[in-house]
Amino acid sequence: MKQLLQFAPNMSYFGVVVYRHGVKVDDLKKLPFFDIFTDYHDDKIYLTNAEEDYIPLIDWEGFCYDYVMHGNYRIND
Repeated sequence: MKQLLQFAPNMSYFGVVVYRHGVKVDDLKKLPFFDIFTDYHDDKIYLTNAEEDYIPLIDWEGFCYDYVMHGNYRIND
């Protein structure tokens, strides 16, 4: 269990690279459960710049905690 919580610098769950305060949507699209994450993140904020979209780090890690540690995730109705 301890290994799940150890990260390299600028890395988050599943080896996703952290850019300032978010993770790239393009990086998340490579993961096999991206569709589940989009259902979870449907009504939340996206960070954007001219070329790319980002997910706030707190939202990504909140989803990962629920998905990995508990085997489920919350979808707000």
